[in-house]
Amino acid sequence: EADVKKAIADKLGADAGPKQIGEQYAKVAAQREIRRTMKRIEEAGAKAAYYAVDAGDDRAVADLLQQVRVKHGPVTAVVHGAGVLADRRIEDLTGDDFDRVYRTKVDGLRNLLDLLAHEDLKALVLFGSMTGRFGRVGQLAYACANEVLNKTAQVESRRRPGCRVVCVNWGPWEGGMVTPGLRKQFEAEGVGLIPLADGGAFAVQELTAPGKAVEVLALG
Repeated sequence: EADVKKAIADKLGADAGPKQIGEQYAKVAAQREIRRTMKRIEEAGAKAAYYAVDAGDDRAVADLLQQVRVKHGPVTAVVHGAGVLADRRIEDLTGDDFDRVYRTKVDGLRNLLDLLAHEDLKALVLFGSMTGRFGRVGQLAYACANEVLNKTAQVESRRRPGCRVVCVNWGPWEGGMVTPGLRKQFEAEGVGLIPLADGGAFAVQELTAPGKAVEVLALG
């Protein structure tokens, strides 16, 4: 990480501050992770394609889904894992703070579901959070968004009886949104982290469990 950040700083020049360097590093790290994931999928014998779109832009999502259908055929499964954190105590929370967190999860999903209303989905898996069930200091907006995911899953499970619909309310994983600082915080609170392989195996287990609960809690 230090070497990459130094290279970014050298490229951006003397005016670049820690925040700008950190943002650029996050992009580089994300792109590398995408490439590694694509390679692993292909090594496992599957074909993969990666597209980037603003899930909150319904027109852009509609255009992308049309491309996907033309190139790959009908959509048969959706795994929804959107989320951003902007933690604020309630007395410090602005409307913009709330909207940024809430819309990222909820509006993007609603756009997708509206556009896939007549698609014969076999699976719909929503990645929620234990915060939606238990709450957490500073995460009012995040808790609201995740509980909406739970109830959206309930509605979709009734609307799509032939589809495995589940919202997994995850505890923190060992990676992703859990930074080293957050890891220490969770450890101090006695909240265990979910190993990546175990989390993946659990998701597959739920995916292949017809007739099971629509709202599921998964904690480390």
